[in-house]
Amino acid sequence: MKKNVFRAAAAVALSAALLSLAGCQTAAKQAVQELYAQDAVTIQLVCQSEDVYQIFYSTYLEGEEYGQGGWADMDGKALTPETPLAASFGKDYFEDKDLSTLSMDFSPYGEGDTVELATTEQVDIPAKYGETYTILFIGDEESGFTAQLQE
Repeated sequence: MKKNVFRAAAAVALSAALLSLAGCQTAAKQAVQELYAQDAVTIQLVCQSEDVYQIFYSTYLEGEEYGQGGWADMDGKALTPETPLAASFGKDYFEDKDLSTLSMDFSPYGEGDTVELATTEQVDIPAKYGETYTILFIGDEESGFTAQLQE
């Protein structure tokens, strides 16, 4: 009987230690993410256009094309305003460039498209580390697409 009581107590202690460790790992992960966010610029895109399945972007710094990337729904569905579309760019990305000169353009793709439907004008983003900027993407193939920085 004593053996079972000790085992039960050991199991409870081990469970408490594991939960505590898991909590520490979660807190540590969150602290690292917050620290990284202080040294990064985050761009969130809100897609309000219908029948857009992917959006590629180009970044520009100091007036020169600098990089590219893109977003898509991993299930292959059309993007919606609720689809999380965000990219973070850390200090390593910007090297020694002036990040306040950041601008981006956006190219939407329809379902199964291999060529962009259009490309927006460049959106100027007066970027600073630790900040998040939201871009509203609207329009359609007929009237054109636009991207606007939300103030």
